[in-house]
Amino acid sequence: MPAPVIGDRVVIEDDVFLGARSIVLKGVRIGTGSVIGAGSVVSRSIPPGSIAAGNPCRVIGKIASE
Repeated sequence: MPAPVIGDRVVIEDDVFLGARSIVLKGVRIGTGSVIGAGSVVSRSIPPGSIAAGNPCRVIGKIASE
């Protein structure tokens, strides 16, 4: 079996919430503190502190800082 290509890794940073039945495609990075809605198909990287949902998954809001 060939070794995986580094660009194909999925990176899920700290404090990320993935809703039920979410699908994360290869090469995607989900930033710290983000929330992904249930049933979302994450095909692009999501910036830190974002609320994202849909198919394809899109940023729909930001999590407010305290």
